[in-house]
Amino acid sequence: MSRLKPLTPGDMTPEQKAYYDSIMGRPNNKDIPADTPLGGPFHAWQRSPAFAEKLGAWEQYLRKDGLLEPRLLELATIVVGRIWSAEIVFASHGPAAVAAGVDPEVVEAIRRRETPVFEKADEAAVYHFTDQLTRAYEVDDDVYGDALDVLGEARLVELVGLAGLYVTASMTLNAFRIPVRPGMKRPYPDKL
Repeated sequence: MSRLKPLTPGDMTPEQKAYYDSIMGRPNNKDIPADTPLGGPFHAWQRSPAFAEKLGAWEQYLRKDGLLEPRLLELATIVVGRIWSAEIVFASHGPAAVAAGVDPEVVEAIRRRETPVFEKADEAAVYHFTDQLTRAYEVDDDVYGDALDVLGEARLVELVGLAGLYVTASMTLNAFRIPVRPGMKRPYPDKL
């Protein structure tokens, strides 16, 4: 159960309502009934609309205008989400990773906390770089070199930023115990 009381539009400040409208206006929320409280990390971020707006700009740049293709972006997202056992991150982005072209067996291995077998060098490099950076807080020379070779400097910088964004999202979800949305399957059998 979430540590935060759901906010409905009648409970919101004008700034919170503007943020709410911006999130609910996204295409992936088109089937959610009006006045439904926000889910995911947005549920917490809404409490600080100015902060949420800055995070939103960061997220939207990486997802809409950034240099990483969706396949690699979603792969890195689920790596971070699984390390942190952030259920919403994986439940939302696991299917998105498959839709973007990541092999379902790779996604399933990550969900089970196993090291996937990759057929694509760019996916292997993104996985190992993101995994090592998130777990060990640094990256060894070989992993760095592999990622640099396939991504180049600019995309590697954005990969670090993406990992940081989803560490922030995962920390938010875990700190406030924000559950998956109703009807969404919980992805981790090892999480209570």
